[in-house]
Amino acid sequence: MRELKGDWRDLFNGFMVALDLRKCFLALCGISVTIFLCGGLTIWLGNELDASAVHPPRDLVLHKWWSAQCQAWNVIYSGTAVEGVAGGYKHNHWTALGYSVVFLALLLAIWSYFGGAIARIAAYEIAKDGERIETRKALEFARRKFWSFFWAPLICLIGFVFFAFCCYAGGLVGKLLDYAWVGSILVAVLLPLALLSGFIMTLILVGSTTGLPLFLPAVAAEGTDSFDAVSRGFSYVYSRPWHYLGYQGISAVYGYVCIGFVILFAVTMCHLGVKTGELGFELCGVWVRKDAAGARQTEFKEIANRSWSLILSDQHTRCESYRWDCSSIAADPSPYGRLMTISNKIVNVDRSKPMIPALNHQLAGLFTTLWLVVTLGLALGYVVSYAISQQTMIYYILRKKVDGIEMNEVFEEQEEEAKPAELAAAPEPAPPAGEAPEAPEPPKA
Repeated sequence: MRELKGDWRDLFNGFMVALDLRKCFLALCGISVTIFLCGGLTIWLGNELDASAVHPPRDLVLHKWWSAQCQAWNVIYSGTAVEGVAGGYKHNHWTALGYSVVFLALLLAIWSYFGGAIARIAAYEIAKDGERIETRKALEFARRKFWSFFWAPLICLIGFVFFAFCCYAGGLVGKLLDYAWVGSILVAVLLPLALLSGFIMTLILVGSTTGLPLFLPAVAAEGTDSFDAVSRGFSYVYSRPWHYLGYQGISAVYGYVCIGFVILFAVTMCHLGVKTGELGFELCGVWVRKDAAGARQTEFKEIANRSWSLILSDQHTRCESYRWDCSSIAADPSPYGRLMTISNKIVNVDRSKPMIPALNHQLAGLFTTLWLVVTLGLALGYVVSYAISQQTMIYYILRKKVDGIEMNEVFEEQEEEAKPAELAAAPEPAPPAGEAPEAPEPPKA
């Protein structure tokens, strides 16, 4: 890693800081657990409430899982259709509230652990000029500081809800007293208190929305608690708002290029590996089986096609839909469709060929899909690794500008050592059997 300057130029170290298999693997674990727990809970509940409106995906294409998630959210929060009533919907607010609490708790718990470990690795690596901490120690740190990671966002939410409830309670009391003809007057007189609460709620809303990415790095770099992490996040954002926004803008543009490169590199790597294996399996077309009708059987190619079709979308096969010129990117900056389109062009999946029904080929397809998912999943994990690593770098830069703390300072845990005073004195060995203990010497005159 290049020498840190303490300014925006350090953000261009983010590519190499994030390009770490350990961070990508932890991110992949977090993504997988999030999909299976949070996504699975959402899709299951939405399907239970209205099976006709939620369609669980049958493959591993990411946007289909996201589409099913959005369908489930629409059912949970908007309600299910009532049969026989045009435009009629029924909605259970308690179900939506309970789901929201469980979903938020699961999401925070997952990324407090995995995200905290990634942030700790990045914080140590940035401060120690490329020196890496063991993954085991990073996970142990995330476990010990789990509640600091977990409660930091919730403190902001609790503070906002508290002041909102104060305003609500004031309005409720005013409504009750209005039956005695004094409620509306009292509410109008005490309106400055409501305006003050609104001011504090706005500060919390803006500070938590913008400062949220700094909470993980604050705990990871300082080893601090939730309140200090929130305080630092708010302080750095409000002290250097334009610097903060500029750093986030540079990170977003630079990340657009870095993430696209890593994902396309991974897709090309997998395709070349599978394609050359296919050529070797069939001896470049010399050794190819034929069925009873004389048609060529390209088993390996069909197996690979089936595996790729479960991962790459069939809705992003036209390059014309996602152009890379400046106007098209400005109109739709989301890189997902563009990367999926280019990946389809690289692999050139032939979805017209079904999977061969032979059991050994089905097992081969299963393992092929598994290895492709793991490899491309690590590339997907780079997205999370880059995001957390860059936020850690931004935290260090802002910390130096606001607090004057150098970039190479990071919290280091000292292993507890046994203190000599706490060690019990070893007992003296007993004399052998049959020997009397030596009498003490008399004192000298």
